[in-house]
Amino acid sequence: MGLEKKQGGIGAFGALSIGVGGIVGGGFFAAFGITVAGAKGGTPLAFLIGGAIALITAYSYIGLTLRYPGPGGTVKFITQAFGQGLAAAAINVLLILSYVAIMSVYAYALAGYTLPYLPEAMRPVASHLIASAALVILGLVNFAGAALVEKSESFFNVGKLAVLALFIVAGLALPGLDWSRLAPAAWAPPSAIVASGMIGFLAYEGFELIANASDQIVNPKRTLPIAFLGSVLIAIVVYALAFIVGIGHLPLTELIGAKNFAISAAAGSFLGPFGFGVMAVGAVLASASAMNADYFGAAKLPPQLATIRELPSAFHRSLHGQSVISLLVVGILALLAVNFISIEAMSSATSGGFLLVYAAVNIAAVRLAPQTGTNPVIPGIAAVLCIVALAITLWQFLADPATVSQAYAIAGIVAVAVVIEVLYRLLGSGEKPAQT
Repeated sequence: MGLEKKQGGIGAFGALSIGVGGIVGGGFFAAFGITVAGAKGGTPLAFLIGGAIALITAYSYIGLTLRYPGPGGTVKFITQAFGQGLAAAAINVLLILSYVAIMSVYAYALAGYTLPYLPEAMRPVASHLIASAALVILGLVNFAGAALVEKSESFFNVGKLAVLALFIVAGLALPGLDWSRLAPAAWAPPSAIVASGMIGFLAYEGFELIANASDQIVNPKRTLPIAFLGSVLIAIVVYALAFIVGIGHLPLTELIGAKNFAISAAAGSFLGPFGFGVMAVGAVLASASAMNADYFGAAKLPPQLATIRELPSAFHRSLHGQSVISLLVVGILALLAVNFISIEAMSSATSGGFLLVYAAVNIAAVRLAPQTGTNPVIPGIAAVLCIVALAITLWQFLADPATVSQAYAIAGIVAVAVVIEVLYRLLGSGEKPAQT
């Protein structure tokens, strides 16, 4: 059945806050410098392309969430549309791996914004130590339970949004903004802009979290469109303004040179050391917030897949109500990624993974349109855009020897998802159904 009105549940503002809190933050800080390096002055356009794909994908989520509410979210939509064949199961596993990849990107970003305060000789080792420590600490926070996760998220969200507001307002108000750096003459080639936009696409991940809380939402037919579409639109505006400020105040060469802490460097150009420090704090809060939320979301997925026999039933084992094995697996995979794979490769793997997952969700929305009552044309367009954007990105990466490894990273995360599911089906075919 679809959603019905809940008394005392989550209203429009609360649902919108879930979406904004999930989207705006860690991904933007992590992708800022990488995207500028690829798109140059066309970075706002690159992020607008990613935002447009996220916005029409959000339309698919509205119809699917209204028809299939509850914590299942993306996994439920894929399963309802495609059943439990290998392709559908691999997409669900890919979703988990994409969360793991994006957690490692956030850990990279958190470490990157602390490194300018350390001696240069210490930075290579410190980067790994800080990123690893952040993953371990936030894993322990999630093991402590949902109450601590919720309290920490409230603190992180207020901090990161306040810092971004300061950056945008001060940057637009203070003199020194050079609009010529944003002119078409300063843009990268169109294919590079699209490819950079797809790397930056990870900054829009998070709006799907609204679906997981959908069974608690008041007046969903009104609230869900506001939450899904509103959160993506707010993110587009915030990102566009932030890039205008960052590129307008700091030359591209300096932004690219400081790509691991680019937004702090930009703030330092018009707010001095105070601005540099404030943005560094904001980046740490935003990255921690994003890791915290994705840890919470990612660790819940393996037990869901175990319930429908797409992963081993061992993921159902819990301690004090927490899926310890799930938390451990997610945490260990993220630690391995952050210590052995570059941030560029993990950013590409994240964006490629989510583009494929969102393409599948959009195709699911087309297939389930008779049940959801939505217009299948819009999700159909969204699915095509996801696939075309991914194809252009892969072509751009393969055309440049310096970025071939990023194309391999996208192919790799997909291959790993398929291999995991194939091995489970071969080795766990006699396993008893998981107990819920």
